[in-house]
Amino acid sequence: MLVNSKKLKQLRLSKNWTQQHLADVCDLSMRTIQRVEKDGVASNETVAAYAAIFELGASNFIVTSEAYESRGSGENFSGVIQILMGTLFIGGFAAGIAITLWLS
Repeated sequence: MLVNSKKLKQLRLSKNWTQQHLADVCDLSMRTIQRVEKDGVASNETVAAYAAIFELGASNFIVTSEAYESRGSGENFSGVIQILMGTLFIGGFAAGIAITLWLS
């Protein structure tokens, strides 16, 4: 799912935590923390871990489809698109082609 990576990074920094420390307290890998902060993509389990650690509802940092569609042109979502396309390729080649045509 898409998450507000900037907000999650701000939450981490507000506690003066390193990515490694957050990974340790969330029982996640540091690579997962890096990926979430870079790409804004997280699994349900990762979102639940963030919500529990920061004592917030997951809705505080999940990006809605409306927010995604109204994003500024300066934002870089290439990593998100690459991850989605990779997932679709694994799930079905035809679905990947349909999404590619839809995005173009």
